[in-house]
Amino acid sequence: MNTHKTVWSIILMVALIAAFGYATQAAKADLEPCRGIVGNEQLSCRSVIPYIGGRGPGDQVGTTAYDYQANGAYGQRILVDDYAQAHIDWMWQDYPGQNQRYCAWNARFTDGSYYGEAQGSPSWSGYVQLDITQDANPDDQRTAIAYHFDPGSGYYSWVDIDQGNCYGSWPNNPVSPQVADRIWPYVAVASNNNIILETHGQPVPGDNHIYAYLTTDQGSSWSSIFSVDSCAAISQFTRASRNAGSQKVVMCWTMFITDTIASGQLDNNVWYMLSTDNGVNWTSPTNLTNYQPSDSVRAYTDVNAVFDANDDLHIAWTGRRVTDNYYEASKIFHWDEISSNITVVNSPSTYYSEPGGWWIETATGGDYGGWRLPADHPQLIVDPSNNDLLCMWLGNDDYTDASAGGYVNGEFYGSTSHDNGASWSNYVNLTNTHSPGAGAGACDDEDYGTACPYVANDSVFITYVEDKDAGGIPQTEGVLTENPVRCWLVHKSYFEGVEEQNATSVNAVLSLAPNPAAAGSSIEYTIGTPGNIQLELFDAAGRSVRILDSGYQNAGVHSVPINTRDLSNGSYFVVLETPSGRYAENLIVIH
Repeated sequence: MNTHKTVWSIILMVALIAAFGYATQAAKADLEPCRGIVGNEQLSCRSVIPYIGGRGPGDQVGTTAYDYQANGAYGQRILVDDYAQAHIDWMWQDYPGQNQRYCAWNARFTDGSYYGEAQGSPSWSGYVQLDITQDANPDDQRTAIAYHFDPGSGYYSWVDIDQGNCYGSWPNNPVSPQVADRIWPYVAVASNNNIILETHGQPVPGDNHIYAYLTTDQGSSWSSIFSVDSCAAISQFTRASRNAGSQKVVMCWTMFITDTIASGQLDNNVWYMLSTDNGVNWTSPTNLTNYQPSDSVRAYTDVNAVFDANDDLHIAWTGRRVTDNYYEASKIFHWDEISSNITVVNSPSTYYSEPGGWWIETATGGDYGGWRLPADHPQLIVDPSNNDLLCMWLGNDDYTDASAGGYVNGEFYGSTSHDNGASWSNYVNLTNTHSPGAGAGACDDEDYGTACPYVANDSVFITYVEDKDAGGIPQTEGVLTENPVRCWLVHKSYFEGVEEQNATSVNAVLSLAPNPAAAGSSIEYTIGTPGNIQLELFDAAGRSVRILDSGYQNAGVHSVPINTRDLSNGSYFVVLETPSGRYAENLIVIH
């Protein structure tokens, strides 16, 4: 044995691993994420991700000039495996947009490092969705992505599976049901690794059906399992239960109240079907809303579903108020199969008074843009530790926060339910990245967010596009910009009890200036009643960084300086605990 050669081989391998940023994990062998590398592979798929400035929270995991990521339901673009590794994908387009487009993929390892942006599909493909194969051995859990692609004979929906857990081996012999003109796919992987693929009949004119296909051999062969009528907006969503021993899969969608394509975006009912044998057999379609043409509420085109820790089904969707202005008012609804009750998730906005929880568009503010409402696109999350439900949605209730082009800068909101969805906490503005009047390249518009449907390590994992000029490019809104794609870990506690500051309605006020901060900032807080307080700084994952102030304080204004020189770039939360409640503000550090 040539010991000298062996030592240098080891050194070379270690250097390569370090250079390309592969992560290690204490729970696995040191080089487990790289175990598929034998030394002769081309690593050109790994690329340097240019950092793009912005105040959106989370790590930048890639870029895209294509700000749209889905039509109708946003679906699923981030999931966490049993190692607490995040699998992430999105639709990439080059900047300045020379018609190069594909599905990009990245992975976040448990130590917070990333695999690196990788191309996950052939050129000119998109509208990617993902799930993770299930296995008792976490090493055998792999990303499964679905997207549509034109191989030269019409659009097809494809499925591709990574060669190993977070190997980033793309494309890897993608497969298709071989049916043309099936696009905008959504995918679910059942507990036995059956794959359910749902597609839409467009672009065939007038074909508004959802088509579902099943493979029991990871794509070698496919069977058609059903088709259902839908709306004109690609609203379907599918999810498999991740509970031990469960074989449940759900498909939900919206369908016309009246059979007119023109109203299909806005005037719908919510339907669902359930399988209890890993997607082989399905119940008959169930209309869970049963809205009538005379009702004052309609379902929009976005639905989301999750199985809670008891394996009971929950569905969320956006409802719109029926007025002459189609996009005037909306709110987020929730339904569960145990009570069969429909509840409102979001509380009324602090910026206006409107009974019933409606969020309202105003003629004096910005335009929400095509296919958008004041509050929409809910994402349901389950906390397996206590079966709490969390819900995230997109919108903006601040009428002053619009881009220079006149389009609203989106933000993420959250709420929590401790009683199976019967009641929900007051909403929380999770991102608080207002950028009123910002021009192209300077907007902080959080959009196309999807959340992992279960809490992992007390955190909610979110991916989204930080659109640097609000408005959707495919809708000819705004201008083309290069946009960060982010992965953000939010501590579950932020989904409740963190209130937007409004001096007329709360007993304490918290403010920071300057914000964003480089060298330091000044924190000013006002309390209305004397008592013990604690002022604490947390990172984006909910970990305490330092206590800034604590003890008994008199009523009045107090100021505390904070040195940010030793803090990494990113998003933090300053949290004030007072006898009257808990208050928080987002602090952005940019050196």
